[in-house]
Amino acid sequence: MKSLASYLILLYSVAAYSQAATGLIQTSNLVLRLGSDGFLKDSANSPAIVNKNGLTLLQNATVWMSATDSAGNKRIAVQNVLNGVGEFWSGPMSLINEQAANSMQWNKLYPLSKGNINDHKQNYKNQSYVPSLAISNWPGSLGFPYAQVIAPFVDLENNDMLYEPMKGDYPYIESDAILFSISNDVANTHKVSNGLPLGIELHTSVMSFQDSILKNCFMVRYAVFNRSPRTYKNFRFSPVLNFKIGTLENEYMGTEIPAQAIYSINDTSEATFSKKLVSLGCMALNKHIASTMYFENNADPINGLPYSAEHFMNLMQGKWKNGKTLNYGSNGVDGTGYARYVYPDTTDFTHSNMRWIDQVPGKKIGLLNFDSMELKSGQATYYDVVFFSVDENFSSFKQIGQYCLKIKQALNTKNLLKIDRNSRTKEPILTWFPNPVKIGDKLNLQTLLESPHYIRLVDLNGVEICKLNLDDNGKSIILPPDLNAGVYIVEYKTLNIVHVQKLILTH
Repeated sequence: MKSLASYLILLYSVAAYSQAATGLIQTSNLVLRLGSDGFLKDSANSPAIVNKNGLTLLQNATVWMSATDSAGNKRIAVQNVLNGVGEFWSGPMSLINEQAANSMQWNKLYPLSKGNINDHKQNYKNQSYVPSLAISNWPGSLGFPYAQVIAPFVDLENNDMLYEPMKGDYPYIESDAILFSISNDVANTHKVSNGLPLGIELHTSVMSFQDSILKNCFMVRYAVFNRSPRTYKNFRFSPVLNFKIGTLENEYMGTEIPAQAIYSINDTSEATFSKKLVSLGCMALNKHIASTMYFENNADPINGLPYSAEHFMNLMQGKWKNGKTLNYGSNGVDGTGYARYVYPDTTDFTHSNMRWIDQVPGKKIGLLNFDSMELKSGQATYYDVVFFSVDENFSSFKQIGQYCLKIKQALNTKNLLKIDRNSRTKEPILTWFPNPVKIGDKLNLQTLLESPHYIRLVDLNGVEICKLNLDDNGKSIILPPDLNAGVYIVEYKTLNIVHVQKLILTH
């Protein structure tokens, strides 16, 4: 078996301001390339995702964001997936005046594995210990004028929201390995959409696992921070996939509605695949999708390439770039009725969708459109998706939905299927009281601007004693009556940081 460290490789490319650094992360079956601007990148010779045999599965992928401000202005940040020109640049944003950090200084990625973390936890107290670059370079805390906490970390001893590895602090990750980037949409001019910037700071975390069920996928968490002074009533977020499986652009596109996934499969007539049904898809995990959509690499006035803010916003709403509604059958332009999903494989009577059987293979770029939401100034939200591949020896579409279900089950066992709650970017120091507290009594949370994703009680050796849930008011927990008296640690994770606090239990 490969060591954990071998599952993560980092490559830098910093030749010019416009050239984002790229890094690689891999499972036992797949390799993914991420850019410091938050996008799944292709290079001159390599696509964004390939399998272990070097077979192309995804050319590249990005995310689009859009909203309308209170004055009616279109605000948008997109990337052209065909030429790589985008509207996100490396680095965080200031909390004042919508200023971006120097992109060249932040033109890098942050790779990390559980092996790095375990080594640090075991050795940081040794006098001769020197932390690895993965640990020391982790951008845990920054400070004014930027957000205090940037990348998630365990604030072990002082609970002061300062990332200090030599005092025992360490990065917090929820997978076997991670590749992390920080970007924003205000560092330069928006020349793709010609829209106004949103004032968004984007944190992209690509996670890989050694789990055999998850060897053909990567989980990606996009954390979106509204650093602008504006509240957006209709903020939209869409992963955009430039599909290419094999050497030819001859895929079929589909939507697996129950799994909330868009995918592409190869034309099995291509000799490369030996009659295998090879697919690459993107599945939503923590939020509901409103629609799936696509456009083609041509100048068609309806389903061709978008080139204005209005075009991009229409596609993100499940409409063609000219505002025409998607409909059933054919290519979705000259069919009938109203549709929400492109090429659904299964009939969904709830939304009156029918399977499209008259599709022809070709170059289609797909969108997975999440529901619109309110994103207030100073708040954050996140979108969890999985990029997955299915490679089987039969021509059954059912395998895609079946694998999506297995992915969710595997992630659920790792406590990674979580319902999102918006959260503020400024996180106070959270404290529990009373302390000491009697076993069986109520333990109260003093300050809570965002709900913890989990709460657990561990002993001083790091062994989990139990997991705890907040009461209906979300402000306290009841300690189990069968605990032993002693000193424990309460550990609780919010959007950006893992908090820990010593707790004394008495009888």
